[in-house]
Amino acid sequence: VLKELEEGDVRSAMITGDNVLTGINIAQECNLIPVGWRVLLGSSINSEGGIIWIDSATDEVAKAPTLDMLDGPASHVALAVTGETWSKLLETPEFAVQLSEHIRVYGRCTPNDKVSIVSTFVKEGNITLMCGDGGNDCGALKTAHVGIALSRAEASVVSPFTSLDLSLTAVTDVLKEGRCALASAFSSYKYMIVYGQVETIR
Repeated sequence: VLKELEEGDVRSAMITGDNVLTGINIAQECNLIPVGWRVLLGSSINSEGGIIWIDSATDEVAKAPTLDMLDGPASHVALAVTGETWSKLLETPEFAVQLSEHIRVYGRCTPNDKVSIVSTFVKEGNITLMCGDGGNDCGALKTAHVGIALSRAEASVVSPFTSLDLSLTAVTDVLKEGRCALASAFSSYKYMIVYGQVETIR
């Protein structure tokens, strides 16, 4: 599923309430974070109010990521943050938005953190899809442009879409049908415009 999304020019990220290291491990196993990439983790906030960044592989303190470091053509660095450090990043919204393009894992997120992350993507003009399977995902499912519930419980009540087989393949199914509907609409408009011009000429 993630490979299909990448081929379809869709950027994916994981937002979880679990420990951020668990999220990083799962992201690496499913290739959400490519093999061999360095992962910088914004783990906590120090006494001076700054974010402590560590290398997730070595647990050693690392330099704070810069846009030059992350945007380079040979850059193989992914970021991970906790809900707490994400809230700290939002104190400088422009920088937070720029870093969010490189954050692959958001861990230890409360329901409010999830809403904050999704709403940041939405405000920046990104067409945002969220899928979740629990009551703590309800707010984010409602905030996203497209919400897909992987549950028949609370999440399915507030979400526009519910996966019948409770599988991530629902994400690619919704995107494919949406893109097909858009292509059909454009084709219909083109036909009506051309038909009107032909009738006018006749």
